Amino acid sequence: MSATNSELGNKNLPSSIILKDIPTGTFTMGGNTRNNDSPEISVTMSAFKMSEKEITNKEYLDFLNSAYLDSWIEVVQEQIIDPCGKYSEYFIKGLGSAPNAGKIYLQLGETGGCTSNGEKEHINNKSWISFNFSNKKFELIDSEKGNFPVNWVKWYGAYAFAKYYGVSLPTEAQWEYASRGGQQLEYPTDDGTLSNSKANYNGDIPAIYNPNGHSLEVGSYPSNPYGLYDMGGNVWEWCIDYYSKDFYTNNSKDPVNATASSDNKRVRRGGSWNYHSATLLTYSRAADFENRGNNHFGF
Repeated sequence: MSATNSELGNKNLPSSIILKDIPTGTFTMGGNTRNNDSPEISVTMSAFKMSEKEITNKEYLDFLNSAYLDSWIEVVQEQIIDPCGKYSEYFIKGLGSAPNAGKIYLQLGETGGCTSNGEKEHINNKSWISFNFSNKKFELIDSEKGNFPVNWVKWYGAYAFAKYYGVSLPTEAQWEYASRGGQQLEYPTDDGTLSNSKANYNGDIPAIYNPNGHSLEVGSYPSNPYGLYDMGGNVWEWCIDYYSKDFYTNNSKDPVNATASSDNKRVRRGGSWNYHSATLLTYSRAADFENRGNNHFGF
């Protein structure tokens, strides 16, 4: 999550969310090792602020309780079909004057428990936020998961959280600039190298699913030189931009792609606990539909 000084305001951010100052500068954005990377170009960035850590279950729960009182959201029940069968789940939907009203923000509760391969989900991979219908409050299913990154959040839900507090999701360029730590790092770790002691990810081989993998508490690994944690691995992080393979041009300043493509995909960055090392590269790009959310999507 990012902000410029002019954006800060409206509702007060939870005190647990620390925004780090990212200085102005020029860096080389992009790479040439993956098909979806942008070409290497020079980009100049104005100063901005970036959330020190990924947004947690507790922080998102506090947003939901406040937004519920402000009539921004409602709880709805819908049917889900996955390899385990058909079942009902509860969801958060935008309401009234909320951004993208009518869209699903977040899936609540158990999430059905099956992967796309029909394997049982690890117990730590469900959504840890539930709704208590008796007292009309959102609650943690397990209080010990409060500092885990919120997951099962769709782009709409990440965007609504940021708008509620008068800040923004980072642009893709902001995200990459911040992840490189002012040092053109290859990986967004303390020194630009990657190992299991530096990030929560799923090895070096693509398409190998780890049934024992799951997210960890935010800040479990060393920060990068800008003091930002988990920029690589743990959960994917939504950005504000629409995805376009050919959007970026050389010598641009503060680029942001605000034009929807034919499929309306939004950028996500950083890899996750169940993705391989190449997706954690500071310049590795990925995208997904705005209504997509699962056990490794956060922000």
